[in-house]
Amino acid sequence: MAINISELLNPACIELDLAAKKKPDIIKELASVLARGGGVEDQDKLYKELMKREKMTSTGIGSGIAIPHCLSSQVQEMHVAFGRKLEGAKFDAVDNQPVSLFFLLAGPEGGHSRHLQVLSRLARYLHDPGFCNELLAAAAPEEVIAAFTRKEEE
Repeated sequence: MAINISELLNPACIELDLAAKKKPDIIKELASVLARGGGVEDQDKLYKELMKREKMTSTGIGSGIAIPHCLSSQVQEMHVAFGRKLEGAKFDAVDNQPVSLFFLLAGPEGGHSRHLQVLSRLARYLHDPGFCNELLAAAAPEEVIAAFTRKEEE
């Protein structure tokens, strides 16, 4: 069964104006955004797990996009948060360019298959510049979810 990212997105877990400017602070803010939607047992432990994963290799995939992610004991099911920083932020991206679109994925330990499916689908969608422009232009969390719904119907 296909995984729809639109169904994983909760308006409470979408922040269209991230305040943080540096990678660790952005990841901490995203963990907080994810926790707003519920389902995160300990946001500080989740942050530490995300940073441990980030030390292996940067999740800044280029083209203004980063997808920090981990499997965590702090969640019981897959959770997705979206954050945006229009002016961009340094995130050690592979192309050394600022990042504006951030997706935080946290899946339960042992949930490798579903985690990889969501990561793969998200990366595929984000290769579409028109879709990324929709995310950059969204004025409300519901517009982000609507953009994903349209993309999933293609």
